[in-house]
Amino acid sequence: MDNSFTAILARLLNTTYSRRDINTTVKLCYTHALMYLKMKSKKGSSFLFRYDRLEELAWDFIADLFQKDEQENLIVFQTYFERSDLELPISKLKIKLRRLVFSKVDDNIHRHYGEKDPSLKKIIRNIKLAVREQKCGLRVCFQNGTLIVEEEKKKGKKPLMPPDFLQARLCARLGEQMQIPETLAHSIDILLHQDHYRKEYPVVSLARIIRESFVSLQKGQHEECVKPVAESNILIEEFDLILQESKHRIKDKVGSRYLRIGKMDRDELEIYFETASDIIKNNFIEPHSSLSQFDQMQQHVDDLDYDQFRNDYRPVLEYLVKLIRDDLVDTYRKRWV
Repeated sequence: MDNSFTAILARLLNTTYSRRDINTTVKLCYTHALMYLKMKSKKGSSFLFRYDRLEELAWDFIADLFQKDEQENLIVFQTYFERSDLELPISKLKIKLRRLVFSKVDDNIHRHYGEKDPSLKKIIRNIKLAVREQKCGLRVCFQNGTLIVEEEKKKGKKPLMPPDFLQARLCARLGEQMQIPETLAHSIDILLHQDHYRKEYPVVSLARIIRESFVSLQKGQHEECVKPVAESNILIEEFDLILQESKHRIKDKVGSRYLRIGKMDRDELEIYFETASDIIKNNFIEPHSSLSQFDQMQQHVDDLDYDQFRNDYRPVLEYLVKLIRDDLVDTYRKRWV
């Protein structure tokens, strides 16, 4: 039996999976979830995790991914993945899985702690009242705990806007005298006027973002709150595009040579370039992140140990990171200076 991730995913989508397929996928999702929780716990949100073991949270937070209907169909996987995804390289499939896991972890973080937080409940109640009374001036609705700003034909295919991005954009618009209806209107406007992320948001997550934004404002930290806006705008509107351009330019120049001389095959080449892109993006967007190059390559290579990374992967990876980063910076210099 073919036990590659592509083959396993095909069986998950066709409902012909085995217990071993489920266990393999659960283990992979758990690894992604735990890594993401560790990353978030070191980004200034550690108060969320003070009384919980991250390992236990990781198991709890991915459980929803494996919901089944009466016919044993894996509902989340069959909704999120398309048949055409099976034609993607394994490295890209795993990236798509990782995004699904991260989105689910974010949802469950806010749900988990929101249930224990009276102040959040008050903000949530006010958000719902504002929508019900149509004070926000826009047509929105609630569905399964989510604020829906605009229905999309292929719901769930786009990722959820990262909380940090939404908070940064909202901070730039806040005034000290704003009430929930006006704040909600700004939140809806941010979600509505972009096409990179879903036009919806979990209401508990939104309430937490609104509260943290007002706390920063009241403490006189408005400049710090607004500071990430430039970076988030670049990421959302330009950074990914320019990074992809740089990656493809270097892949055409250097990657093709590696293939020609047999230094690596196409799947290995994809792993190197996807990891290099992740590293550069992480360095620009999350410069204080604790994720190492080894941590990020581990997301693309099963059972990678550190000695193998240091001896076999790191020299080439660091070289590609430098080439792509230099091209990226040069591109920005030409476009912005």
